[in-house]
Amino acid sequence: MTERSISQGHQTDRTDVDRYRLLLEAHLPGIEIRTCEPITDGWSSYVLEVNGERIFRFPRRPEITHGVETEILLLPMLAEALQVEVPKYDVIARDRPDGPVLFVGYDKIQGQQLDQDSSPVQAQRRQLARDIGELLSALHGIPTDGPAAANLAPVTADDWRRQYQAMFVRAQRDVFPLLGAEARRAESAFWHEFLDDDDNFSFTPALVHADLSPQNVICDCEQGRVVGVIDWEDAQIGDPAMDINGTLDEMGEAFANDVLEHYDGNTDHRLPKRARYYARVVPYHHIWFGQETGAQVHVRQGLRRIGLHTVIG
Repeated sequence: MTERSISQGHQTDRTDVDRYRLLLEAHLPGIEIRTCEPITDGWSSYVLEVNGERIFRFPRRPEITHGVETEILLLPMLAEALQVEVPKYDVIARDRPDGPVLFVGYDKIQGQQLDQDSSPVQAQRRQLARDIGELLSALHGIPTDGPAAANLAPVTADDWRRQYQAMFVRAQRDVFPLLGAEARRAESAFWHEFLDDDDNFSFTPALVHADLSPQNVICDCEQGRVVGVIDWEDAQIGDPAMDINGTLDEMGEAFANDVLEHYDGNTDHRLPKRARYYARVVPYHHIWFGQETGAQVHVRQGLRRIGLHTVIG
C-alpha cells in the first residue's frame, strides 16, 4: 500500500534517521551526506532524501524485499516502455551478493506529488489527468507474456476472483467482528455484489502498478505534466481497474473520469465500477496492516472509512 509523505502529517523520529544514515555510510563509505531527511514513513519502506538529490529506500520487513527484487528487474524495461521517468536504481546494497536487499538508491525524480489540494494541481487538472490516462494506456498495453512481465506470476481473471474471495474470508474473520450489525450487513452486501457478479471478472489481465495513488505520481505542476511514477514494488499482473482506484479514492470521481477519457482501455465499460469496488476495499488494507503491526491508528482509520461508506451507502 501507499507510502505517505512526512509533510502530510506523519511524524518521524531522528533516531530512525540516524540509524538509516549509519547504514548508508557503512555500505557506501565514500558517500558525502550534507543533508539527510525522511520523506516518507511508509508501510513498506523507510525513505530518505540525501542532499536534496538522492533517494534511498529501506524495506521495513523481510517480505518487502521480494517486491524490491521485482522492481530491480522490472524498472529498466519500464523505463523503455513509458514516456515518464521511473526510478533507476544505481545502488543496490546487500550484506552478501546473494543476500536480501538492504536498501536501494537512485537519483530523485524532480517534481512534486500529485495533490488534490495543491493550487498548481487544481489549475492543471485536465492536462495531468490526460497524462495519467496516456501513461496507463502504455503500461497496460505492455505484453504480459513479454520480457517486462517475465518475473511476475501469470494471473487469470479466475485467479483474481479467488484472491478476492480469500480476502472476503479474511474480512469476515478479522474485520467484521469490529463492526456494528448495520455496518456488517452493508459490508457483506458490498463483498457479495462484487464477488458474485461474473462480469466483474471478465477483464483481460494487464501489467499494473497496483499502488498508483497520487503520492506515487510525480508532477511538474508549472508545466502541468506528469514526469514520473515511483514505488513499483507491488507491480503485478492483474485487473487494470486497480490503477484507477487510487485517483478515484483520493482525487475524486471527476478527476478519475478525466483520466479515463484519455485511456485506451475505455472500451472496458465495467472498469470504472470495478475501480470503485477496489477503492472500497482500501480501508480493509489499513485495518489488516494495523493488526499485523500493532499500529492501532491504522485500524481506527480503516474502521472510520468503512463507517463513512456505510453512512453514504
